[in-house]
Amino acid sequence: MNNVTHKMMLAMTGLTLGTTPMLLAKQPVPLTEEEQVQGWKLLFNGENLQGVKSWKTKADLQTGAWQAVEGELRLVKPAGEDIYFAPAYENYELELEWKSEGNSGILLRVNPGSKGAIWQGALEMQVMNDTAEATDKHSAGALYDMIAPPKGKKVINKDGWNKVKIVCENGTLTHWFNGQKLYTYTVGDETWNDTLLANSKFKANKAFGTFKKGVIGLQDHGDKVAYRNIKIRPITAKASLSKEEKFRNDIYKSNGPVVATVLSAKDGAYDVNRGYVVTLDEGAGNAGVVFNADTMQLSGGWLNGGGVAFKGLPFQSGHGATPVWNEKEALFAAKNEPGWLSPDGKWDDPRAGGGTPRLGTLPKGWAKFKGYYVSGKDVVFSYSVGEADVLDHPASIDGSLVRELKFSSLKKDKLMVFADTAKVEVGDGGKTAKAGGAFFSIKGSASFEGKDGKLLLKVPADMADKLVQVVINKGESVPQGVSDALAKLKPVGELIKGGPQRYKTDQPIITKGQVSDKKDSYVVDRLTLPNKNPFGKQLRVGGFDFFSDGKSLAFCTWDGDLWKATGIDKDLGKLEYQLIATGLHESLGLTIVNDEIYTLGNDQITKHVDLNGDGETDFFQCFNNDWPINKGFHIFSFDLKNDKDGNFWFVQGSPVRSGGRGFERIAAMNGSILKVSKDGSKLEQYASGLRAPNGMGVGPNGEITAGDNEGTFVPRCPIHWITPGYFGGVVNTYNKKEELKTVVWEDKSHAHEPSEMPKPLTWLPRDVDNSNGCQIWVPNDKWGMPKGQMLHCSYGTSSIYTVYHETVNGQIQGGVVKIPVRLTSSAMRARFNPADGQLYVGGLRGWQTNAAELGGIDRIRYTGEKFNTLVSAEAKEDGLKLNFNFKLDEELAGDPESYSIKAANILWSREYGTKEYKVDGSGEGWSKMEVTDAKVSEDGKSVFIKVKGFKPVHELQLDIDVETEDGEEVLFPTWMTIHKLGK
Repeated sequence: MNNVTHKMMLAMTGLTLGTTPMLLAKQPVPLTEEEQVQGWKLLFNGENLQGVKSWKTKADLQTGAWQAVEGELRLVKPAGEDIYFAPAYENYELELEWKSEGNSGILLRVNPGSKGAIWQGALEMQVMNDTAEATDKHSAGALYDMIAPPKGKKVINKDGWNKVKIVCENGTLTHWFNGQKLYTYTVGDETWNDTLLANSKFKANKAFGTFKKGVIGLQDHGDKVAYRNIKIRPITAKASLSKEEKFRNDIYKSNGPVVATVLSAKDGAYDVNRGYVVTLDEGAGNAGVVFNADTMQLSGGWLNGGGVAFKGLPFQSGHGATPVWNEKEALFAAKNEPGWLSPDGKWDDPRAGGGTPRLGTLPKGWAKFKGYYVSGKDVVFSYSVGEADVLDHPASIDGSLVRELKFSSLKKDKLMVFADTAKVEVGDGGKTAKAGGAFFSIKGSASFEGKDGKLLLKVPADMADKLVQVVINKGESVPQGVSDALAKLKPVGELIKGGPQRYKTDQPIITKGQVSDKKDSYVVDRLTLPNKNPFGKQLRVGGFDFFSDGKSLAFCTWDGDLWKATGIDKDLGKLEYQLIATGLHESLGLTIVNDEIYTLGNDQITKHVDLNGDGETDFFQCFNNDWPINKGFHIFSFDLKNDKDGNFWFVQGSPVRSGGRGFERIAAMNGSILKVSKDGSKLEQYASGLRAPNGMGVGPNGEITAGDNEGTFVPRCPIHWITPGYFGGVVNTYNKKEELKTVVWEDKSHAHEPSEMPKPLTWLPRDVDNSNGCQIWVPNDKWGMPKGQMLHCSYGTSSIYTVYHETVNGQIQGGVVKIPVRLTSSAMRARFNPADGQLYVGGLRGWQTNAAELGGIDRIRYTGEKFNTLVSAEAKEDGLKLNFNFKLDEELAGDPESYSIKAANILWSREYGTKEYKVDGSGEGWSKMEVTDAKVSEDGKSVFIKVKGFKPVHELQLDIDVETEDGEEVLFPTWMTIHKLGK
């Protein structure tokens, strides 16, 4: 009998466990009553080999190499006898303990019908007799050859018994070891395919680990090992989805009725790159649709959640994951192809090819997205098809989906794709259709057609203005009462006039800023953000700008929210915040023109239109969306600036693979500086070949600059001085890559021409800037620096630098000096306030930054105290001329010992980053450069330092230790790049 039965018999006979110590001393620990209620099951009963099977024979295991001894499943002699337990499970929580004298493994997702060694297709958590210091991919606790246990998380129990817990939920597995959570991974996502699997011995097997309903196995690797307390708790499909469903519904409720995002489908043909997910049941999560603004179609609609999961960034911390939907769970779905027949009667997709789906928007004469209205819980999409304007309103009534199409200026018949499906049955003279398990019915002047596996809707031009309503439901007939329900829908025309306030609060949202009392030249005043707000919003600042009064600003967040802040004055005593809009697509840029707000997301530049004066966005106008986007998790659109002529500028990142090396599918404008005309009608690719430039600059005289983020083809973070057609160094994203001798990252020839290395204004060492922000120019003399002084922000080191530069024989070069301030968060965006003339800096904390807080906006205030600094450096044939903004103490400034120089070169290649190399080519490291003489100028503000063996270098650090003529110490480093030496 098993131990549970034995306990029950003892209880019935009136005996107690205390009276029979010898009987139970060596028995296994049984399932407690609570565990039984929770659904736990024993895989090994502790007494015999019942339920344990041989991998060799696939039959019940016989006593031999493995034995049941004292409640333990022991491998007593090596025999190559891998084992597994029946039955199979898909979602579960597994617990066990192991004790080993060598090597073994816990095997997961094992296909019991497969051939070959048990480990070849199964995930393996390593069992190994090692130490807590062993943290490689083959050590105890590792996911064998794929994930190493994190340092400091691995604890080995002194008695040799180590407890493992593994939770598998819909392909996401989390591993614990002796109570410490080690790691989480999702089989089949981008990180899995591009990093974990690609860098393992299993990389040739693309199906590795993907067998869903598998058995649990144990490995006989030839070393003695014992397991005990092996138990499993099945997780039902509903329970495994509940966490994701709850998160999805929280996103809906937090962002209102529409969320702009990319969606990855089960079949890539159904991917939605410029998508707007609409919840039709006020965030309950069941009824919804997704609109594709590239093709002007509903990509799908559902009454069961649609398999939508807001994975990855910015919703969750899944680096490499992408939001998803499951077109197979939808009531209807349409491929990412033209949603309407072209004006010349063609379905041929003219967009950029090179993969599935094609990328970008349809030609504007065919179809043009104008934006979307939000009115309460309703969303109305606005676009044109040929000459006609269309308002497209999805809704849900009585368990059915509704699509309302309101046409104006309709002069020609239209034909649209309603769904892709294997079989279409049209009835009632074209007024009804059955397709893919859904029933479609029409109210209004239109009819269905079935052709080439598509359900089509034909809209005749019998009236210039008209309304067509399509009802979609399960079953094979029109539900009763639908006509009455349709009549009760609010007219579409009323939904585009501005709705009720969505973010009204009972009390104003007010904070008090922090004004510094320090006496330094530049001090930090903090605009205290309402991190505890009624909406539960994270305030990860992605961009901001001032209204014309200088007393108020607007800022957007990476999470897709838009806020307004007022009360910006000298004391910052009463800062009041208002939420304006939600649901934007990773908004990382903002500018204000004529007191109208424009935000930049991955999907579009949005002009925010308040139709009824309540301070909230009612119409999310598409100012421009002419760039193609794809579903890479790392494709961000950064910053948004205006030049003196009113043009808009921003920069788009590239689809960096999870892990940072290489790229996913490249779109035509990834890694580019983009310019949009003042009226939004024209987009121009100004420069290309960038990787992940988190910010740019537009100078007062038309200067265009950008930084970049170290990685593939970016050896160190640069400050680029951009000219038309500029090559930023990343071959994959350069629009003229065919003209280069250096090949793209994935080209196996690895052909490389070092002379094609870009020559930015400067290369910055990693501890100076490991990930860039924007650049900005001082507009006037209110900030203590000369008008026109260039500044550079570092997101990675949360720093602000002055930038100096010179041009030698047509080549720009220069360097930076740090302004000593400590910010609330990173230095990502910067603006000068038109009222007080001070610099304001905002940013967020993501990865690769030392930012202290999740988000922040600071005022960098000039106090009037002189800021003694280097103004510029001029590279000459035998040294450097240093120009300061103060008079030098001649004795100290004339001493060569007051200056110390080290320099290094870097290597531009397809690899991630670089090492530093000595300037004489002798190996890795930095070279010392000897300052042999120093001569102060007659005006006392410059000094020429003579440098032995001076030559061009990629990175040069000059440490300066001088004094002013009044004896004030001036001590700081400057970092520069020298491409050419002047006379």
